[in-house]
Amino acid sequence: MMHSAVAAVTDLPYVPASKAFQGLACLATEHPAKRALSGEADGMDEVEPIIARLNGIDPTRPYFDPLAAEEALRRHARLIGFRDPTFSWAMGPLEASNELDGVDFESPAGCRWHLTMQALQDQAQADLQRDKAAWQTYGKAQDAAETRIAETLHLEPFRLALFDLILGDAGQRSHNVAYLVSSALRDVIASGPVESEQLEDLNDAYLPFADALLAGLGSFWVIGEKFICLPLPRLSLKDGKLIADGSPAAVWPNGEVYASGDEGLVPVPQSVDS
Repeated sequence: MMHSAVAAVTDLPYVPASKAFQGLACLATEHPAKRALSGEADGMDEVEPIIARLNGIDPTRPYFDPLAAEEALRRHARLIGFRDPTFSWAMGPLEASNELDGVDFESPAGCRWHLTMQALQDQAQADLQRDKAAWQTYGKAQDAAETRIAETLHLEPFRLALFDLILGDAGQRSHNVAYLVSSALRDVIASGPVESEQLEDLNDAYLPFADALLAGLGSFWVIGEKFICLPLPRLSLKDGKLIADGSPAAVWPNGEVYASGDEGLVPVPQSVDS
């Protein structure tokens, strides 16, 4: 059964957007013309406040504010031309899998978000490739930014926990928010040495996912303009990695429990209080 955002209740602490996201939402929606990036250093300066907030997420008890997550997704949707986005929540992976069973991801509705984002990426790439020097500069800047993000942003537990979580077409069409955020921040840094309105538009479209992750969004699927959302789980870590001793490694708000195995997370016949 899907849950509306208002009905989604857990004992995870509620964090008002005005406190948890102060400054970040403005940065994500600021017009590109007001964000003059003159080089990689400027790009890094821009994302450092975002990285600091993201690194403040407690994997053992991530905040869950579904209304703030929906508002972030709504900003993203409007930036890519979706006029009437709607949202529903599956509070655990099995619940999401059941709700997505039978969805035709090859249909126009199932492909719409992917094709929209691919078109934005193609436009940005074509714009950069008009200038060979700019294209080469951007490629080098991306490599350097990848290293910087790996050194400074610590979202790996969430990224790995949500990888290959659901089997079949639904699993292949899931969007891992930790991965999207890491890629988006890399590209913002890399865009510093080059000028491209199309690239700035693309970066602006991805930046709201940082807000969504802070609000507890782990993964999502898009059917038409409907976003089906899965919250972040509570993780049990040892030395920064998921515990792999057979005990619960990830617990979702609806009580679904997963252990960490050789091929990722696997459900266990057990439930715990959220």
